[in-house]
Amino acid sequence: MGTTALLGLLALLGGGANPTWAATPEAAIRTAIAARLSMAEADVEISDLTLPAGAPADGDYRVVLPGYRIHGGHVPLGLELRAASGGGSWRVRPGVRLYGLVPVAAAEALAGAPVPIRLERLPLDVLRGGEPVDATLPWEARVTVEAGEPLTPSLVRLVPDVREGAIVPVVVRRGGLEVRCDAQLQADARYGDAVPVLNLVTRARLAGVLQTDGSVLLGGS
Repeated sequence: MGTTALLGLLALLGGGANPTWAATPEAAIRTAIAARLSMAEADVEISDLTLPAGAPADGDYRVVLPGYRIHGGHVPLGLELRAASGGGSWRVRPGVRLYGLVPVAAAEALAGAPVPIRLERLPLDVLRGGEPVDATLPWEARVTVEAGEPLTPSLVRLVPDVREGAIVPVVVRRGGLEVRCDAQLQADARYGDAVPVLNLVTRARLAGVLQTDGSVLLGGS
């Protein structure tokens, strides 16, 4: 496939030329990827970029990115050059590494213990494809977590507002009537979660939503 056809194919797949021209190919790629991912250019690192011998050194460059989301690694893209001495376009596959603030364990935490969190600027590939946890929420370790270890849901879980086995009031409302009884929570839960409960009198298993006052609401309000 010729380069012109390749650039057209990339556009059809959802990619497109970044309108910004830059003085170096590295800068053009960094600018295009940063704009696509809404991140700072300083958080995009480019390596392993090789241009054909004889490419003009006095031109400007812009990039055609692939249509899929870029996560890093070697990314196939189109590179366009405009120069007084002649332009050109090539298919290149530079190495791309993305950086960001990653939540990591501030100290070792044993399984079941709360995990103290700090944010560090790290390559995003340290997450190994996982999603980083929300550092503003409380988390506890599923397994022993080492200090400095990047935190994903495979290592930690949200600290529940109410734990499995707790006795909670169950509420049923119908019109202006309200009926309450005690039940046992059958799973850890946070406020707003759907959760199963066990009626302590009838032994019936029911399902409701955990309320902020610690009760479980069954059915409509």
